[in-house]
Amino acid sequence: MTAKIPIGILGATGIVGQRFVQMLEHHPWFDIAWLAASERSEGRVYSEAARWKLKTAIPSAVAQMKLSPAAPEGAPKVIFAALDASIAAEMEPRFAAAGCAVVTNSSALRMRSDVPLVIPEVNADHIRLIESQPWRRGKGGRRAERYHRRRGRSVSGFRAR
Repeated sequence: MTAKIPIGILGATGIVGQRFVQMLEHHPWFDIAWLAASERSEGRVYSEAARWKLKTAIPSAVAQMKLSPAAPEGAPKVIFAALDASIAAEMEPRFAAAGCAVVTNSSALRMRSDVPLVIPEVNADHIRLIESQPWRRGKGGRRAERYHRRRGRSVSGFRAR
């Protein structure tokens, strides 16, 4: 078996960040290796900083992890971002410019012409648009937006950024 890909969760203490933790806890490809949150939470232990709102217990694998500063330095190359749009618009491009692949839940850059909505079962070939993104020319960063519905069930899809 090949090793899992280390990933980070940016905005890990909020409800969307908690959902990323829950969904990625037993993922076959990814290992949660890094958690980051706001300045008021950085340096704290995740279980103390996050007011866990989900029905499941906080995963023991991340409960004692120390929250890192929300900066690309020292972050893994794959980041799941759970940020408010106003913060995401400034922060996510910095991670992409530093060479990180950023999977986001934010609407901050949703309407860019080089950001297609990708639903793998429908239009997986649109992911190729990632190669035209400006941050790919530098250190190879990229962005993908997780497609979701506001009401009802989530769709298993990503929007390339």
